[in-house]
Amino acid sequence: MKLRWWLLGAGALLTLVLVVWSINEVSADPLHGIETVAIEPIDDLPDFVQEGVLGQLSVKFKDRGIRIDAANPDAVIRIDVSKLELNDSGFYLVASLEIKKKSGERRKMVFTLSIDKNGINAELKRA
Repeated sequence: MKLRWWLLGAGALLTLVLVVWSINEVSADPLHGIETVAIEPIDDLPDFVQEGVLGQLSVKFKDRGIRIDAANPDAVIRIDVSKLELNDSGFYLVASLEIKKKSGERRKMVFTLSIDKNGINAELKRA
């Protein structure tokens, strides 16, 4: 009889842990539930850098099933560049993305982009 109660308790605890973990994983993704985004223009960047940033962000969003649609976005993204290095071999950029969903919820992500003789490297991750 005691074994039965222990097994029931362990099963209930395991179920609770799985539910809490899955809820945390969904809420941890700042882009969860977003299918379309609008990106605000980036201030004070040379045009070629801005085109590179927006182009690589488009690729990263497309990889996640998100498309850019300024007319009907699920979220608006504002980009604040915190680091920009331009030199003869390319450029390196670090930017903070503020994601404002239709619900008013605000989330942050970090975008890094480097373009040099070795190619293009872009990363989009949680802040």
